[in-house]
Amino acid sequence: MLSVGLVGLPNAGKSTLFNLLTKRSVPAENFPFCTIEPSDGIVSVPDQRVDTLGKLVNAQKLVHAAIEFRDIAGLVKDAHSGAGLGNKFLSHIREVDMIMMVIRAFKNDDVVHVENRVDPQEDFDILILELTLADQATLEKALPRLEKELKGGKDKLADQKIVLAQEILQQLQSSNPANTVPRDEEADKELKIFRKSLNLLTDKPILKLANIITDGENIDFTSDFAMDVKLESELQDMSSEERVELGVPAETGLDKMIQECYSTLNLATYLTAGEVEARAWTFKQGMSAPQCAGVIHTDFEKNFVKAEVIKYADFVELGGRKQAMEKGKMNMEGKDYLMQDGDVVEFKIAG
Repeated sequence: MLSVGLVGLPNAGKSTLFNLLTKRSVPAENFPFCTIEPSDGIVSVPDQRVDTLGKLVNAQKLVHAAIEFRDIAGLVKDAHSGAGLGNKFLSHIREVDMIMMVIRAFKNDDVVHVENRVDPQEDFDILILELTLADQATLEKALPRLEKELKGGKDKLADQKIVLAQEILQQLQSSNPANTVPRDEEADKELKIFRKSLNLLTDKPILKLANIITDGENIDFTSDFAMDVKLESELQDMSSEERVELGVPAETGLDKMIQECYSTLNLATYLTAGEVEARAWTFKQGMSAPQCAGVIHTDFEKNFVKAEVIKYADFVELGGRKQAMEKGKMNMEGKDYLMQDGDVVEFKIAG
């Protein structure tokens, strides 16, 4: 399961957001091999398709896709050199797949700012600076080793690794995240593995969330997503109808935020539907049918024979698997098939 780390300066609203998320958490036992710490929470990804399929096939159980969120202690200036929780803070970020930066973009004299001012852009710059400085230190340690390997002549890709590391380092020295250096999809597999092995903090996807006030004074800030965290917390238990009556969108800001994380992580969903359960399964865009079968169980990928695929719209419109088969809407897909978001699938496995 992929994870999102919530990062922000103290009093940015990060912990309020995490508390809101954990109220939406689902039981960990639904997801095998998952040990959840007190500061972690597994949150379901809103997807009406699961509910619709469940009703259509009279499923006993509904299981939505999920993302793990981790509440990481508030960052302060000079964290890269040990300030605040320092290395512990940074090590927690290294363990996640994506960073969500929670930025305070509202004015409120009752909420103290750690820097005694409210400037969302400057807050974001502090966060990026601390992470890029930590990444610089990582690369500055790696380069001498790479140069030694180049001289030794044992690593045929050492020169390419050095070029890549230096290119990323130049961006970091300009306070730009490592992820601003494009990934070469045509690059040697070993070079891709090398970049991943560096585990640079800013080479992860980064989403900027502006914490705003709906009825108050906000400060302009270019973010990927804006949400009134406090308001969403207060409206947590209201139905969509009750929200509309209050004049707020029926879809919660939290639902939109979770879906935005899902999209940023380049994730998609295929579906399975039967009497036991209707379920959403998470996969990375571009995965093949056997790889997606392996999401259910590793043996499924090894023993994959074919996938019976029905598009979600056809499955619902025609009333189920049997009707879709009769209308010729089921496709038999082999090992080269790339799974599509919304595919309703039944895998055929040898043995």
